[in-house]
Amino acid sequence: MDVNSIFQTWVNVLTKPGEEVFTAEREKSSATLKTALIWMILASVISALLGTLQAQIFSSPLGGVGQIMEMLPTELQGELGPITENATPGGSFLSLSFIFFGPITFLIGVGIYHVVASVLGGRGQYGRYAYLYATFGAPIIIVGSILGFLPAVGGCLGAILGIYQIVLNYFALKVEYQLSQGRAVVVVVAPLLVGLALVACLAIALVGMVASVMQ
Repeated sequence: MDVNSIFQTWVNVLTKPGEEVFTAEREKSSATLKTALIWMILASVISALLGTLQAQIFSSPLGGVGQIMEMLPTELQGELGPITENATPGGSFLSLSFIFFGPITFLIGVGIYHVVASVLGGRGQYGRYAYLYATFGAPIIIVGSILGFLPAVGGCLGAILGIYQIVLNYFALKVEYQLSQGRAVVVVVAPLLVGLALVACLAIALVGMVASVMQ
């Protein structure tokens, strides 16, 4: 594995967004599902390790949670102490679980975009599109994990990074599936809208359940 080559590819895609960079990446012999999986697994491992470190820092006496606890009255510190003590193992477990769920989520997500693009008349390969997505998806996962160490600024920068990821995905889909501008926008937006609708329905259902229990 040529780490320097991988890093250059990631930087090139992130700093030069557009159809040209994805057209060039599309023609590489390494543009395969295998390469994409290796990159996403690597990014998931790094993200999990950073997440575990973040959980340790922000739940330690010198971390964010510890500092907040010290500002609370003594009575509240006694009540919340057991909760914060258990926060670190839970946070670490969730972070480490990303090593397994990260690549699976990636494969499913790429598959959804592939199906939508194909239904709208796109002609492209699942594995090659997975590679194109991984060229920016993998480094964005790592950068997003680093931003997690900045509680105040990290959230805003993470939101901007998420929007930028959508833009890059638009170019990747347009190039790989040879879509028109309008159809590429539909392919990018449709799964996002469906996902938001499902989340909204779930939230409404949970609110209804809580309201019925309280009554």
